[in-house]
Amino acid sequence: MINAITRYPLKGLLTKAQPLSLLFVILLFGCDGLSFTAAESSSRSIDETSQVRLTLEDRISQLEEYVTFEREYEALEYDLFYADAGGGLVPGPSEWDIQLLAVVPPSELEAWIPANANATQRQPPEWVDAIPGEIATAGIMEWYVDGGKSVGIDRENAIVAYRFSTLVTVEE
Repeated sequence: MINAITRYPLKGLLTKAQPLSLLFVILLFGCDGLSFTAAESSSRSIDETSQVRLTLEDRISQLEEYVTFEREYEALEYDLFYADAGGGLVPGPSEWDIQLLAVVPPSELEAWIPANANATQRQPPEWVDAIPGEIATAGIMEWYVDGGKSVGIDRENAIVAYRFSTLVTVEE
């Protein structure tokens, strides 16, 4: 048997206006991405290119904060966008658009290919040439698409183009 205190534990403690005020405060702090420990929390949001990081080690370290894999790189250029909407009392979905060009050891090329994707031969999409840096993109003709991931490979020069995005549909 459920008694009245179990079913309505706040009955009698709150006036009719107080629950609405409480809901307003929760929504205010939650939707604005604020939290009661705002000083302790930090946002992972970022919008930067590799041009702001001068060393390969700094670029790798920054990239690995936003991807779920670790790879070896001989050269790395990227354009990172990550909007962290997970803070606050009412977290929302995060969004990202991670684009990179990398020169990798030839033995690592296969690790970049998505497991369930088939190869297609085509010219690189426009986003590849938009990544700032000096890595040559003309030979990236072998492409794999799986979900929100697109991977292009230049086997002769061991160059990888990679894009993982929730903001755009990657090209087939």
